[in-house]
Amino acid sequence: MKGLSRLFYNPKVQKTLRALRTRTISAGRIRFSQTSVNGAGEIIDSMKKNGWKGDAIDVVKMPDGKLTTIDNTRLVAAQIVGIDAKVVIHSFNEKIPDKETKDRLTTKKGRPKTWGEAVKLRIGKQNSSYRKENPNGSRTLDKVNM
Repeated sequence: MKGLSRLFYNPKVQKTLRALRTRTISAGRIRFSQTSVNGAGEIIDSMKKNGWKGDAIDVVKMPDGKLTTIDNTRLVAAQIVGIDAKVVIHSFNEKIPDKETKDRLTTKKGRPKTWGEAVKLRIGKQNSSYRKENPNGSRTLDKVNM
């Protein structure tokens, strides 16, 4: 079992698994996990010219059955441009497989072990009214900084 576990967490295997799990869905079906984003202008311009380029964004199927992203800037850019988003959908209790991703998603409030914890930590960094009104994410952003 240890050898299988080691294989599963191999970065090359993870990249292949991620590619197999990538889907294209309407960007409007996905909620945000924060109130605002920065640096959207360049991504919007790129998406207008070239469509979606680059890796899929991580989204989590929340306990209410809806999807919430961790990658807010690329999602808002896709919504503004009116294109579909490339996504990898994770279950709420799915473990985050690699240290690099855990490091990227760590906040002052904690280090997530699952994708659901990562979304909850991101939402937990937002203002109290956002957290109270949008415990699983929001369909809108308060501010988009270009």
